[in-house]
Amino acid sequence: MNSDSTYPTAVFCIIATEFCGRFSLCGIRTILSLYLRNILFFSENASTVIYHLFIMLCHTIPLIGAICADSFFGRYRTIRNFSLIYLAGNLLMCVAAVPILDHNPIVISIFGLVLIAGGTGGLKPCVAAFGAEQFRIPEQKALLKHFFSIFYFTINLGGFIGMIVTPVMRKVVYCFGDDTCYAVGFGFSALLMVLAILLFILGKHFYKVNIPKRNIMLEFVKCSWHAVTEKYRRRGQHQEHWLDYSKDKFDWRLLQDMKAVFAVFMLFIPLPIFWSLFDQQGSRWTFQAAHMDGNILGFQVVPDQMQVMNPAMVLALIPIFDKFLYPCFERAHFLTNPLHRMVIGGMTAGLAFIAAGLLELVLEKDYPELPERNHGSVNIVNTLPCSIMIFNSFSKMDLLEAGRILKIESVCHNRTRYDLTIEAPSKCDNIEFSRDFFKVSAFLEELQEDTFIIAINEKLEIQGHMIDPIDFQTSITGAPKFRIDFIKNTDVLQNVSVSLTSNSGLQDVYFVGVPPKGSIVTVSPYIEISQGVYGCVISSNSNNNHFAQHFHFANGGVYSLIIEESHGKISFVKLYTMSKPNHVNIMWQIPQYLLISIAEIMFGVAGLEFCFIQAPKSMKTVTIAGWYLSTAVGNLLVIVITQMDLFKSQAHEFFLFALLIVADMMIFIELISRYPCGVSEVESSALIVEDSDETQLEE
Repeated sequence: MNSDSTYPTAVFCIIATEFCGRFSLCGIRTILSLYLRNILFFSENASTVIYHLFIMLCHTIPLIGAICADSFFGRYRTIRNFSLIYLAGNLLMCVAAVPILDHNPIVISIFGLVLIAGGTGGLKPCVAAFGAEQFRIPEQKALLKHFFSIFYFTINLGGFIGMIVTPVMRKVVYCFGDDTCYAVGFGFSALLMVLAILLFILGKHFYKVNIPKRNIMLEFVKCSWHAVTEKYRRRGQHQEHWLDYSKDKFDWRLLQDMKAVFAVFMLFIPLPIFWSLFDQQGSRWTFQAAHMDGNILGFQVVPDQMQVMNPAMVLALIPIFDKFLYPCFERAHFLTNPLHRMVIGGMTAGLAFIAAGLLELVLEKDYPELPERNHGSVNIVNTLPCSIMIFNSFSKMDLLEAGRILKIESVCHNRTRYDLTIEAPSKCDNIEFSRDFFKVSAFLEELQEDTFIIAINEKLEIQGHMIDPIDFQTSITGAPKFRIDFIKNTDVLQNVSVSLTSNSGLQDVYFVGVPPKGSIVTVSPYIEISQGVYGCVISSNSNNNHFAQHFHFANGGVYSLIIEESHGKISFVKLYTMSKPNHVNIMWQIPQYLLISIAEIMFGVAGLEFCFIQAPKSMKTVTIAGWYLSTAVGNLLVIVITQMDLFKSQAHEFFLFALLIVADMMIFIELISRYPCGVSEVESSALIVEDSDETQLEE
């Protein structure tokens, strides 16, 4: 038998299992949004919704896992069985990411995500409770209290390493002719789940394993339903508690356990607001990071890697809180109760979103001004070697110098047709125009940004080209985006190609094709490339080096490379910055990540501790499942609020969430004051004893 000061051996097997499982899940979550967008070709909005739906499902299934554990199989068998489902989902994701197989990757991926959500959801309410019940109470009560901190530390350690290793493996391994290999990322997560299952099964000899002797969940539902119907039928009678209407049919012990569970569930009502803030690290905060400069001491940090800050900080802060701050608080009789710590954690999350909102206000100053409803925008590019005058319906008259771009932003869409008149001097550098003016009529599209390129044709006449609408939005990854527009005036040059070579030697080649003369062709839509300096070479059949120059692409920038051919020569080449690159360093997100990490420790660890201590022995897993269900509701709130599109400014949305969490914690304080045992008695109120009538050892 273990001494009172020694952790049970079984706990280490359970913690190792949880480490591998969390490593696998966080690795998948980190690369999931990019996989959905880049491989399955979902839009960024659709990828965001799928991401949060996946998180919702991961935190809804715990209710099913809890029912299985408390009513049918016990915690050991439930963990084992759902781990196998988890592994099957990992394997399906790996198969879906192999492009050479003849399959439907979207269907297989969605099915795989459902299995992963089901597997991890079934594990969530069981692992912590299974580990906690390995302790002998009350002899090891002090060790049990520290177990939840160690358990949370393990979760974040596994998540931290998974968030680092899985994206690296996905990026550095080349497979199937692509420079990324999601199959390896998902496959490595599957390998971790195999290891988790083996560790868990090998530790069975050390476990204190119980299986339910009766279907407690069925009795829970029957008793609740009977109490509700009897309360309605006997409206004239008064009972101290609404469950007392069932005391004529159900035993006293069941009613007491259910009263304890419903009292805890009542405190869960405000919790989803906290999780709606916390889980935005993987969506809104990542998108915010995409607008920032990721260069840190010569290393480039991509936006989704900033999610690593949270588990890294939690790993560093848990020992500080556990060994130093909490003991100091206890000596000062301050924050000795988990419910008090949860309130402070919620308020700290609000501060994190205030910090995020203030940072967003700074970033928004450099955001591209995109057309809103009932508005459009027009860009005019002058490729002529001289200045020109532009007469238009919006700003009346503008002087546009050679090689420059004129941006006419947010034009009210009160008319759909507009005119442009371009006038140039009769002699433009060494060119003498046969006609020195040009007039065009075009249609202004709502929510669209039109771009005109002013050039000359082979007859030495001014000619205007309208190119495809330009998407100025920064990419979700924060990488530079660029496109190539080629103006062809003659048929002299054939098989024109544009090659970009990075400093590392990687080369991308874009072929112009065979557009008709006097036209413009978009060689490539906006695509993402890595930031850095690229050598640009323009070649054709007749000449391997029409043009050679170096261009710099910075993160967050949106660029257009405009090329004009005239009489068999490349007469104009210029890289235009259509949207400014990021200049605010990504390290400015550290304050909000620090605050949300402190909030997670004070809210998450204290909440799990409270759930286990307050839950009756027969319903601990169900109580913890209710805790995880609040996370699912929180993710649903994120989807609802973001789809409502209440604010033009993302900063205002951040401030709204900060206001919501403050109001939410006020409600939580009121609920705490009404908690049956009182906050000063929370820890001493729980009876954590084994009842031989409720469970029996598994043979």
